[in-house]
Amino acid sequence: MKKNFIYLLSLSVCILGMTACGGGTKKTDGDAVNEDAAVIAGSATRNLLTEELKMETVQFMKDMPESEIPYRIYAGEVSMNVADMGYMLPLSKASELTGTAQKARACGMYFADYNVLKATKQPVAEIEAVLVKLTTDLNISFVQNIMKDQLPANASETEFREFMKNQENKLIDAMAENDKIDVQLEMLGGMAAEYACLLANPSLVIKGDATSAGLSENMEGRIKILGDIAQDLAVYYPDLNEMKDLVLPLQEKVITVNTARAEKDSIMATRNALLK
Repeated sequence: MKKNFIYLLSLSVCILGMTACGGGTKKTDGDAVNEDAAVIAGSATRNLLTEELKMETVQFMKDMPESEIPYRIYAGEVSMNVADMGYMLPLSKASELTGTAQKARACGMYFADYNVLKATKQPVAEIEAVLVKLTTDLNISFVQNIMKDQLPANASETEFREFMKNQENKLIDAMAENDKIDVQLEMLGGMAAEYACLLANPSLVIKGDATSAGLSENMEGRIKILGDIAQDLAVYYPDLNEMKDLVLPLQEKVITVNTARAEKDSIMATRNALLK
């Protein structure tokens, strides 16, 4: 299965991992019998998520390739500017959210917007407060602790990549231990939609890279793999089908920056549909 680039625009570790499946407990003989029965019956519950699938997913996430973009932004080789921030999810929307899926998707959207604000050196205090509330509501406050780790000052490219990879692995392991696969995949769906909105924003300007820093290629891979994983896990988390069906069509709309801009209204509609 093709691997996607996880981080697109900034140094935030919040988008570094896609999450592993299930808890870390060993499956008993009784669990295996119940699981076989559930598969035969065409149904399964999340507590029957197999150890094999969990380990496959954990390893898959840890093997994901790295993007050059975060370091290039960190090193000042690439800079970006977004003149019109109106495409971002309004902070006031957070108070309207109810269900877990809604909150998780919005959390992913706010993480994406947070990354853009950081990359463009904009104030982030208000959106950080929203993210703290949402991660607490979703019982993933461990993300906040991971974010407290500091990148070494004036880190070399090797040090930077090692730090980022370690942060990614910490997040993957924490998600695996806390059985938050559905929450994390919903978050990634929200992120994908919000980054698509970024590509569709005519005021996006990326300096220092004639190919818009590879954003379209990263988005295509991100959406493709997200759909593949959601489809595989939907038997355990049926709600993921809804997210997958809404997000997958974005793949054809982010082939190029110009394509995304031509599809701006449709992309924004998808983002809004994820929160209904």
